[in-house]
Amino acid sequence: MANKILCAATLLLITASGGVAAFGQTEIIRPRSLGLYGNAFMLFQAPTPLLNADGDKKYVYPFYQYLDLSANSPGHNVYFNTFLRGREIFNGDQESLDVYNAFVNISNTPGTYEVRLGRQAVTEGVNYILMDGALVRVKPLKGLEITAYGGYQENDLQPEPERPGDSFGLFGIKLKTDAILGSIISVGYELYAPDDFSSRQFINVAFNRAVPFTDYADIYGLAEIDIGEGNLGLLTTGVGITVLRSLYLNLEYDNYNLDQDRDEYRLDPIFDIFSVGRLQQARVGVTFVPVSYLEINGSYAYSNYDPGDDNNTNGNIAKLGFMFDFWKDIGLRAFQGFYYIDGSGNTDYAVGLNTSLYEQVMSGWQLQFAFAYAYYDKITNQSGNAFSYIVGSDYVLLKDLVLRTAVEFNTNPDFNEDFRVDLGLSYFFSTSM
Repeated sequence: MANKILCAATLLLITASGGVAAFGQTEIIRPRSLGLYGNAFMLFQAPTPLLNADGDKKYVYPFYQYLDLSANSPGHNVYFNTFLRGREIFNGDQESLDVYNAFVNISNTPGTYEVRLGRQAVTEGVNYILMDGALVRVKPLKGLEITAYGGYQENDLQPEPERPGDSFGLFGIKLKTDAILGSIISVGYELYAPDDFSSRQFINVAFNRAVPFTDYADIYGLAEIDIGEGNLGLLTTGVGITVLRSLYLNLEYDNYNLDQDRDEYRLDPIFDIFSVGRLQQARVGVTFVPVSYLEINGSYAYSNYDPGDDNNTNGNIAKLGFMFDFWKDIGLRAFQGFYYIDGSGNTDYAVGLNTSLYEQVMSGWQLQFAFAYAYYDKITNQSGNAFSYIVGSDYVLLKDLVLRTAVEFNTNPDFNEDFRVDLGLSYFFSTSM
């Protein structure tokens, strides 16, 4: 462990020394010529000891190392990026290295083609997929874009906790145009081929355009069809309207319809947690900016879903948030939010509030404070009050090197005291070659 910490510290120092020629920065800046840039971040955590089932305390001190590294050659239209996370328990035997990105991207100046090779996130379909493979995007005609991709997701090589539970191959193709009906329309096909289960094929269609004869409203829609089952798995449609210059209204309807006969391979494990069948939801959202220093966001969603076989229930989610900026002259920003979530009536609901403050004490030093409260009454007969307090600081120690510290305290009916300390170093680098 000590050797790895030394290696991480050495990497940080080497990177820092290499960035002497760079200017001071506290965010990632992409050079305009051939260069190297990114961020290296090390974080040590000291939380409250865990309680084992036998009542014994166990101290766990995780140590994280993040590296976001990019290389760019604008003259040759070549770009490389990788994002890594190393995690190790200081006083234990657990360790992991997760690779979220590792790809090279090649394109041309007119932007008529793009090739991406390596580990990359694919978002062309409905689902977010981390794939090892290739993506090719071409624009053969004005207003037409064709994207084809293919690869493999090896389950054992995926970051935690995003592992799907099975390895699978992926192939897809998508046509996108903005030359028809003044709209943006796309049609895509995706094939999932799990190692241990039968393959699944999907067609997705998306539509977006401004409402004719207006410049203040747009409509959109997204649908996904399971070809093998003939099942409309997802339907989302909505409209956004700028009622006044300071008032925006959004109305949306969503329909998820899982294939109840297919238990072998799910594509949306999060949705499977709370529903075994169809979910229908209607949502209304409002954004109101009454004055330049205040933005108010509110939303309400009603849903009807099946938490179990032969079991149907209603859900309600209401949120209200305030973003203040009227103390910006003294460097203070603030957010306050309120929410109400109702799962199934009087025995499954939660109310709460969140607030956060950011104060620029002086150049290179920022303080943060966050507070959260919730009262919940769950269908599992768990209820009570939960509180969370966080105080943190970002301080620029040296040029491009930021010291990040935080102290967090949580309490709820299950854990009377949860106290943890975060200590991190973040280095931003950007250098031309």
